[in-house]
Amino acid sequence: MPLPLQSPDHVAHIHLCRTGFHSIVSSKLGHNFYIHLKSNTVHHLKKIRCVVTAVGWNPDYSKDSDTTGPILLGTLQGSIIELNVGSTGMMTTLKELTPHVAQIAEQRMTSAPSPAAAITDIQLFQLSDDDPKAPKKWMLIIAQMARLIVLIMENEPPPTLKLGGFTSSASLQAGLMNLGAEQSPTTVFHAFFNSPNTQQHIISSSKFSEKFKNHGFLTMHPSMTEPKRYAWLSPDGISIGSVNIYAERIQEVLVEEFNIEHRLIEGRLEPPTGIALTDYHILLAYSSRVLALSLLPPHDVVFEDPWTPELGSALGFTTDSVTEFHWLYTSEVAMKYGTNDEARYIWKTYLDRGDYAKALQIARTRVEIEPDALEMVLRKQADFYIREKNFTAAAEILAQSSEPFESVVLKFLTNSSERKMGLKTLLDKKLERLTRHEDKIRRDALVMWLLNVQLEELAEMRRLKNNMTDPMAADHLKDTMDHVQRYFMRKNVIESIQTNREADLRTVIDILMLREQYIEVLDVLKNQRISELTYEMCPLLIEHIPKQIIGFLSQNLDQMSPQKLTPCLSLCIKNLEMAAPALDFLKEFLKSNKYSDVKNFRNLHNIYLHLMAKFRRENLLKYLKSNEKGRAELPYDLDFAMRTCEQFELDECIVFLYCIAGMFGDAVDKALVNDVDLAKKCAKKMDEADLDFAYLAGIGVGGDGNEFIRPKLDEKAKKSIWLKIAEYYVQKENDVDKAIQIIQESNHLITIQDLFPIIPKFTKVGTLRPVIMDFLMRNKDRLEKLEKSMKEATDIATEIREKQEKLKNRTTVVKPSDVCAHCARPISGRAFNVHSCRHLFHRECLEIAMIPFLTAEDVARMKTLINDEDRVLGQMKAEQLAGNAKGFVEKQDKYLKIAALIGNIVGNECPLCGDIAISQIDKKFMSDEEFATDLNSWIL
Repeated sequence: MPLPLQSPDHVAHIHLCRTGFHSIVSSKLGHNFYIHLKSNTVHHLKKIRCVVTAVGWNPDYSKDSDTTGPILLGTLQGSIIELNVGSTGMMTTLKELTPHVAQIAEQRMTSAPSPAAAITDIQLFQLSDDDPKAPKKWMLIIAQMARLIVLIMENEPPPTLKLGGFTSSASLQAGLMNLGAEQSPTTVFHAFFNSPNTQQHIISSSKFSEKFKNHGFLTMHPSMTEPKRYAWLSPDGISIGSVNIYAERIQEVLVEEFNIEHRLIEGRLEPPTGIALTDYHILLAYSSRVLALSLLPPHDVVFEDPWTPELGSALGFTTDSVTEFHWLYTSEVAMKYGTNDEARYIWKTYLDRGDYAKALQIARTRVEIEPDALEMVLRKQADFYIREKNFTAAAEILAQSSEPFESVVLKFLTNSSERKMGLKTLLDKKLERLTRHEDKIRRDALVMWLLNVQLEELAEMRRLKNNMTDPMAADHLKDTMDHVQRYFMRKNVIESIQTNREADLRTVIDILMLREQYIEVLDVLKNQRISELTYEMCPLLIEHIPKQIIGFLSQNLDQMSPQKLTPCLSLCIKNLEMAAPALDFLKEFLKSNKYSDVKNFRNLHNIYLHLMAKFRRENLLKYLKSNEKGRAELPYDLDFAMRTCEQFELDECIVFLYCIAGMFGDAVDKALVNDVDLAKKCAKKMDEADLDFAYLAGIGVGGDGNEFIRPKLDEKAKKSIWLKIAEYYVQKENDVDKAIQIIQESNHLITIQDLFPIIPKFTKVGTLRPVIMDFLMRNKDRLEKLEKSMKEATDIATEIREKQEKLKNRTTVVKPSDVCAHCARPISGRAFNVHSCRHLFHRECLEIAMIPFLTAEDVARMKTLINDEDRVLGQMKAEQLAGNAKGFVEKQDKYLKIAALIGNIVGNECPLCGDIAISQIDKKFMSDEEFATDLNSWIL
């Protein structure tokens, strides 16, 4: 981006905000420019005519903002200017807040700028919350060559800003233009310099020398978040210390920790030209090398990087606050520096110094990289506490360690009361960390051990209270008892107690079972909550005390899971003494709407059905009819019910279940063995089943995918079922009249014609006459309709034949003005084809138009025939020129045969309106590859 600068003027300073969206550029002669990096547009700030050496960016304004917000500019003369500029270059605020930040006692005001007065850095922080109604608290840190100034002020929310105008009390010295004080806008940060309530603190260098001009600057780390450390280059050296912008006293905002004096090179001082801070090191840029010094004493040089003179002299450092890389720029190149696992030795340094808190903090962040570091820090810290007799603190540390539990416990096994407290703390902390299911056994052991330790402590407190050896024993005893009570309320302790309590309960029950004291076992179960132990014991007890167990189940049904009762109730099939109470229980249970879910309680319905089939067979059919539904909605398993009824020879129930399953043929066969009327009822159910089938097919059947929909019976299958009944009357009862009545009962599904094969040969016609006459009358209309349909078909065939004869003699007239349907040129003058639809094609055009409709084999064959045709045509011309009439005629015949073959391929149908075109109406215009190619061609 070119700047309107004329020689000898050149760029002196570039100030970039932390978000990277706003920049202010200042030249050597005092020209200033604003660049909004979102639009990459340069705006000349003509109202500012001074060298801007530092900018304090406003932290309230994000990178997406179109304005810088109120910011502070520091100049070479030491003045502070407030500025607010938008992305278009329009300034809403521009005012000089102070002509000089501070006066230097040894220097008088001169027209020439003083290097010591220049503002080298400005840091602006907001200390209050984001409440727009509350006054905002701001901190300003100004750096000069030999001075750091810290200012803190509060200001009210600013009024609406107005465009244009700015004033300056020392505009001549600052080089600023006065545009009228009557339009002076209210600034945000004026209270820093004219409010009596502003707090200020100044840190000055004791030395000053002209040799240090342009070398004083301030850097803070980290730069994007709240800073924790600062480094300031001053005549005294490099001051490094901590930063606390929220300190109660302003004097504690910047606290120096140590100072690195400047080096002497051949008798002269060599201050660095740039400084960069990392978490644990400081980078110093000298003219031809970079040094990295540890921030921990003795501040050794841990890295040195020299370079050749061809790369230029170092000018300074710039830190990328996002990637945390540090860019060193010289007059020729830029070099990038970064850290690589910077903390790998720091934890060890802190550990050797006994600073366990910081060593532990760093080691925790490196567990995945260096797991042994955390263990070493924990052991060292615990050993220190043990030496100091602080066993409780040592136990808290060792509880976090992965050191074997046995070796840790040995350090606290003694009669010393202090060590006992350490053991108690260790067990307590270890218990808190055992949360996994697989730690169950270790958890139970720790619960018992810790309980034992606390009970011993409680006993000791009671002894002291009784002996009155400790006046505070009563208070200690109460505290210990409260602690034990809280211990029993802990979650893992409660779980351990409940687990072991159930184990003890099982032992009691096992003993009672061995003694065959079944009533006592039931009494024990009644006094406990319903658990897996209850479901486990019920099948064992029901064989001995069935009535009592069924009564117990009935009383506690609301607390039980009915599905888990299946093993218990299924045993009741053994004898009537067990089955009777079970049947009564299941009858009442299954009647309840609360337990009417078919799928969840199907096993219980199966048990109920089985018990009735064996012990109360007279009630089973009634139960089955009460649940007469589609197979998918049956509460019991249909296959199981069939097998059970077959096992106990319940024929009527079997017939009923066959009908439910749609097995009407088997149902009729089974019913005819004993009851023909039952067989006819089964046959009549076929029509009802068809209605159910149509309903289910219309709505669909949802569920778990195990539902069954029987296939719809066809007419032939229905006839065969009804004929079985008719055949029964003829063969078993020798009653033809009842067999003939089946025609009416089947709703004329079977006819007299179907009965002829089974009626005896010498049956009198008089008996069959009414039936035969009715059959003929019913079929009269059908025969008449058939005769009429045959006549209509004959007439249509005759008409088609007549039209075909007419088409043989049809002609088509081709006019000289007709054109080819493919190329739109006159048809005459070249060989052409004419279709009955009046579409005309040159033969060459027709070959091209037919290619999309032909197979690959036909296209290849057509191309071969065309080549043969051209070759034979050339031979004909040669024979004609040679005067060989016989050879000409032979070649002509061959030519006509080839032309006919080509015509058979391309001339059968019109490519525009023939059947071949209509059949491909659903074919895509382009293949997927062609479409993708065409789509990509539109991309700009």
